[in-house]
Amino acid sequence: MIFYVFLMFIILALFFISYRYPTSEKVISVIFLGLLILIGGFRDRIGWDYNSYIHWYETGTRDKDFELGFLTMMNIFRYLNLDYKFLFFFFSFFTYLFAYLGVRNYTQKSSLPLTLYFFVPVLFLYSFSYVRQYLSITIAFYAFTFLLKKKYFNYMFWMIIGTSFHYSCLVPFVLFFVIYRFADFIKIHHLYLLMVFSFIISRIGIIYWISLFLKGSHYLYYFSSKFAVAVPLLKLLVMNSMGFLVIRYFDKKGFQYDYQKYLVILYICSIFFLNIFSESTELTRVYIYFRIFEIILVADIIRYALSKKQFLLIGFMCCFYLLPYFRSIKLDSESSLKDEFKFIPYKSLLFKSSKFN
Repeated sequence: MIFYVFLMFIILALFFISYRYPTSEKVISVIFLGLLILIGGFRDRIGWDYNSYIHWYETGTRDKDFELGFLTMMNIFRYLNLDYKFLFFFFSFFTYLFAYLGVRNYTQKSSLPLTLYFFVPVLFLYSFSYVRQYLSITIAFYAFTFLLKKKYFNYMFWMIIGTSFHYSCLVPFVLFFVIYRFADFIKIHHLYLLMVFSFIISRIGIIYWISLFLKGSHYLYYFSSKFAVAVPLLKLLVMNSMGFLVIRYFDKKGFQYDYQKYLVILYICSIFFLNIFSESTELTRVYIYFRIFEIILVADIIRYALSKKQFLLIGFMCCFYLLPYFRSIKLDSESSLKDEFKFIPYKSLLFKSSKFN
């Protein structure tokens, strides 16, 4: 855990340098990108799916089941006779690159959003495992910037690429466009109602009813309550509280830029999906496509809180990000997974003989 604590202090120090010296913003954000690639791209035997990807890459046993984009990359790497480590580096490099490009397109004040990206476990830490989906998530995040610019061909191109790596990208592919098209008809009170309605549904449960329509389908596994692990109620309450805070902030302060309304709607969609599918953490993974917009929105709120010295709000934000970060590391260290695939100890290809606890 010492490694991740040390890394946390480095990330925070970089942010405070950029906050104190605004002219260093771009340089600091590039350093952020380099750190993410260094940590994620050169990891060694870290991530729950690490061994599975090695097996699939070397034996090709699941080639027929994979999406075309991933299969194409594997075949190129196989043809070049490259080690599987290059495959993991490829996915890490482009996952963080598209996250960086997306942030830079939404705001020039990029160091704080990148800091938040690092601290949200389902954005950075878990990208060590679900490598295909996380590349799709950051591609979709980047692609939405083209929709805002009315560059529809570019949007279609990147979303098709994202879908070619993970089929779940079809959900944001459709919803991004629907929200972009009808955002003007969506009012603030609609977002409140959506959150309240979905939270009530989370207490009733819908997995059983959905499973009735999927009998005989291989997707039934994901909707089976027998294997489902529910999202903790405390997490739901905290996430919904943050959703209310984001809505209230932009309702009170207004939208400084037109695109912010789209991002708020997309972010509230993440809470909607989290609530609706809270009976199964596997099903909630689609919500990450929408939660990633949080790093842009909440960064504005944190800057406001810092400028106004609103310590209560700053304290809430610190707890919101730091506690889940440490909780994820703690749960990993206590899990029954083989030690070689855990986040702790961190193992790097650059220091083959070293393990960083």
